[in-house]
Amino acid sequence: MIAALALVGISILIFLLAWLPRRMAARVLAGESGFVRVMANLPAKGRRYSLGLVRAEGEFQWEPRWSWTRLRELPTDLRYTGARVITAREGLWLSPGGLVIECESSAGPVLLWVRAAHVEDIMELIRRTGTPDDASVPVPDINS
Repeated sequence: MIAALALVGISILIFLLAWLPRRMAARVLAGESGFVRVMANLPAKGRRYSLGLVRAEGEFQWEPRWSWTRLRELPTDLRYTGARVITAREGLWLSPGGLVIECESSAGPVLLWVRAAHVEDIMELIRRTGTPDDASVPVPDINS
């Protein structure tokens, strides 16, 4: 009896963990307000990425997911310079289903990992916040 209840509880938990990110992605695609998960890295401070949230409307503003996150804030003057597929080394701690968006700022280079479904949304937020000549840099096709 206890094993059956535990199995039901675990099944519900797995369902919720799979359903919630899909629901948030659907909200963002529908134009509703929501948050997108974005991992950020300042290469000058090390190789580790820190998980954060970006509101899917307005200007690009990254907030750390947890208070103990290594990276507390990103520079506000991000300029989009390119996007690429993750490298083999980054593949050890990043999901392969996304792109790394490369940006420049007054603090040096900034790398942002974004899921493939949200790449264009995040790049548009960065372009809105950054300089006007950012639109000339193309976005690579993740499927190729």
